[in-house]
Amino acid sequence: MKFDSKSIKLSFCILVAILGATTGCIVETNENDVSQDVPKELTIQEINADRGDACECVNASLLKINSFIGIMNGEEFSNSQFLNEGLTIAMEGCMEAKGHREADRAWSDAMAECESFTQVRDAMLEVRKRAIALKNIEQEEFAKTTDYSNGMGAAGILDRLRDGTQVN
Repeated sequence: MKFDSKSIKLSFCILVAILGATTGCIVETNENDVSQDVPKELTIQEINADRGDACECVNASLLKINSFIGIMNGEEFSNSQFLNEGLTIAMEGCMEAKGHREADRAWSDAMAECESFTQVRDAMLEVRKRAIALKNIEQEEFAKTTDYSNGMGAAGILDRLRDGTQVN
């Protein structure tokens, strides 16, 4: 095995770093040896620049949500789960969170300053009311289907399951 001076210097620097000593080890490297794939962390502005203009996003989202409300009011969605899934699909795009807390917060603040943002908020509240109404209907239907438990609701069903008895 042949050792060249470059690998000896590199080994010595690694050994010194491991031992916690702080000496100025300089190893001559070729620029091609350095990895060019080191990811650079993006700034909040760079992350949000990808989304476009905040007010254009709000205006486009307002058109989408108004269209969605038209479908929603046409009784297209039979339960709250379908309503939420439909809303998620309808609102895909610039309003989606990127998963970067600070960037998402800055983007939200920028959108809140747009003139039509209150209209988007009001429309989303309308969708929320419809989702709550559907959820209440679903709960009432569930309560009706549990009537066979002699008026004891879910507790009666759980008691029967615990006791191992069934109602046919």
